[in-house]
Amino acid sequence: MRVIGLTGGIASGKSHVARFFEAAGTPVIHSDQLAREVVLPGTPSFERVREAFPDVFLDDGTLDRKALGKRIFSSQEDRKKLESILHPPIRELFMQKLGELEKKSPLVVYEVPLLFETGLDREVDLSVVVDVPEDLQILRLSKRDQMTPEEARRRISVQMPREERIRKADLVLPGDLSEEELKERVAGILVLASSMTPKRSYGV
Repeated sequence: MRVIGLTGGIASGKSHVARFFEAAGTPVIHSDQLAREVVLPGTPSFERVREAFPDVFLDDGTLDRKALGKRIFSSQEDRKKLESILHPPIRELFMQKLGELEKKSPLVVYEVPLLFETGLDREVDLSVVVDVPEDLQILRLSKRDQMTPEEARRRISVQMPREERIRKADLVLPGDLSEEELKERVAGILVLASSMTPKRSYGV
């Protein structure tokens, strides 16, 4: 099985591109969904997050994701603390899901914002960066999340610089292409990935 790592900056269009892979019949594992699973109430990660960030929980004991997001984007120390809690169980769950899919699909896409930051680019067979200019990221964040331009720039600034992400990528996919162009590019990526020798086996 070949694994395509799909990444990009905030509001670059990763999830939009992921839907084209899914439409082509390729399973997509979403890191955001894994992150939600590992902090379900009662899990060890849930308890560790509550211990580290008690002020981002609501009165009923549930995690206030919006408050947590604001907290980690405004403090590098808090962001690193949260990453140290969540990344190991997310990685473990990711590998588990790959093992479950290995005999079902020759290709899998992993949509993950921090592909390079977490070193997962060394394990996927092909890294694809969805890229758009910063001014388009700001516009999308303003519309999608009602952020001010200043807030949007702060969110963008805490991520890996665009130039570095592009340099590390095996392929760069513009995130502002038309639907038809994206469909064609995704089809080409799937053909390329299918021709590659898998780096490893994920069998459970």
